Amino acid sequence: MDALAPNLRRLRKQGKFTQAQLADLAGLPRATLATMEQEGANPGIHAVLAVAKALGVSLDELLVLPPEHRHYHVAPAEMQEYRAEAGRYVARLVSPITSKGVQIHHVTMQPGCVSVGRPHPIGAQEFYYGLTGTSLLIIEDESVEVRTGHLVQFPGHRRHVYRNPDQRTVATAISTVVFRMG
Repeated sequence: MDALAPNLRRLRKQGKFTQAQLADLAGLPRATLATMEQEGANPGIHAVLAVAKALGVSLDELLVLPPEHRHYHVAPAEMQEYRAEAGRYVARLVSPITSKGVQIHHVTMQPGCVSVGRPHPIGAQEFYYGLTGTSLLIIEDESVEVRTGHLVQFPGHRRHVYRNPDQRTVATAISTVVFRMG
């Protein structure tokens, strides 16, 4: 929890809370919050959860160094894969699992593959960029062709289907889902 103290101080100040105000919102004694802002603090999970809820942030925002103080290197062995259509559709999560608000997938569709997309939360946007071959996105009832080098952006909560209409060529793409726009 090396990042807890600086993150908590930074987030509390960004929210313009005094220690007493934030402690009150979290239902904790002010002394507990003050201790949490000290290096080496080791609070219980209930206190950390209460503070995160009071600040309206994720546990990552409290417990992980902010982006300007870290970088991620994701090795292929660490990437998770989602498979559908008996392995004819593969979406490999290439962004770090701890990325907040964004997921980047490398999509591979075998010839003739059709796979129903998983809807994302309302407000999410999906950016689908064709790398090789041609993909067909069916968003609600509208078909959109995505050729190599082309990008389609659409509301990710809408019903969508990914399709490789070619019967001989594999189609690949990058799908980026941004959960909060703006």
